[in-house]
Amino acid sequence: MARNFCGRNSMKNRSIAQIILINFFKTIGVIVLLLGVGVLSYYLTMLFLKQTQRVERSTQYEHVIDVNPGSMESSNLIYSYDKKSGKIDAMVLELFDAGTKNMTYVTIPASTQITISAKTYNDLLKKSSKLPQVITMSEISSYFEGDVKYEYGILILQEELKADIGYFTAMTSDEFNKCFEWENGKKKKLCPTKQLLDEAAKCSDESDMNDLIESKWDSLISDVTLSQKQHYSKELKQVNREYIHTYCAKGQTFNKKFKLDKTKTAKMIEKIWEKKAYQSAQNSTSSTSSTENKGTVWIYNGSKITGLAAKYQKILQEDGYEVKGVGNATGNIRSQTVIYATKKKKANALKKYFKNPLIQTADNMSSGASIEIVLGTDDDIQ
Repeated sequence: MARNFCGRNSMKNRSIAQIILINFFKTIGVIVLLLGVGVLSYYLTMLFLKQTQRVERSTQYEHVIDVNPGSMESSNLIYSYDKKSGKIDAMVLELFDAGTKNMTYVTIPASTQITISAKTYNDLLKKSSKLPQVITMSEISSYFEGDVKYEYGILILQEELKADIGYFTAMTSDEFNKCFEWENGKKKKLCPTKQLLDEAAKCSDESDMNDLIESKWDSLISDVTLSQKQHYSKELKQVNREYIHTYCAKGQTFNKKFKLDKTKTAKMIEKIWEKKAYQSAQNSTSSTSSTENKGTVWIYNGSKITGLAAKYQKILQEDGYEVKGVGNATGNIRSQTVIYATKKKKANALKKYFKNPLIQTADNMSSGASIEIVLGTDDDIQ
């Protein structure tokens, strides 16, 4: 009897142990399953975030300007740079008014040379000890590193123009050439390419424009985020491609360096912002009529300095003058430049190109031009 009782007790103990063991393994299994589900959920969540969220370059460094994509007016300095050297080879200022839907581009030569103010220069020396006070915009990357170098370019340029530039976009020369081209093949004024305009025209609504901007975003550098750029998608879709206006910064080129006329350029930008909605295409004859108003020019080299007349021919042509020809003046070497014109006003307009020119009026010019310039040694260009 006692033996049977002990046997039953032993079996009962084994059953309890088995139940405990089974429940233990079940608990472990549930814990492992929950951990597995948790790890898988975390992995899938991170994968989703990786696919749907981007790390914006503009958030990875300290800005040196007050980045402002604007709410109604967007001022965007677009750089083209060489992929190997990093050197800037073109710049265009994009001015977009979301209210009027006016899109305007102002070409600023990469060869623009600026003398930095003493105060700003002293501040910038703390960031780049090799920075010269007279800097050419194309060389910005030689003195500053990283994406922020483009903001230093804005800082220098907007101080010169006394105009606000909200942000920048930089792209390789290859990408830039897909978006902009030189008007009429002359390297003076940039305008949007047919490819870019066609891509924009295919956007049927704001969503399509968002997609177009996003498709290009990873190939660009900017100090605004994608969402900030897409803020204007609805208004950009409403821009009439035929009404886009293009201009050149005012100034002169000497020795392959562009000297910005900051007063005239600033005034031009100010007038662009003040314009009402463009109602027609930009006047294609404006450059022609401007040339006619300035008069036609013939340049004589009275200095005997080889190539001097050709240099001034290039300078005047770049500023919209029609130079009908160049030649050598007869007689002795002259020191003072003389400007002959049928109207004194036209001659006076050319005084800024020379140190101390003598102005004379004449009824007729032997060359057939309305203005004749006889160059003297005082106006040699090194």
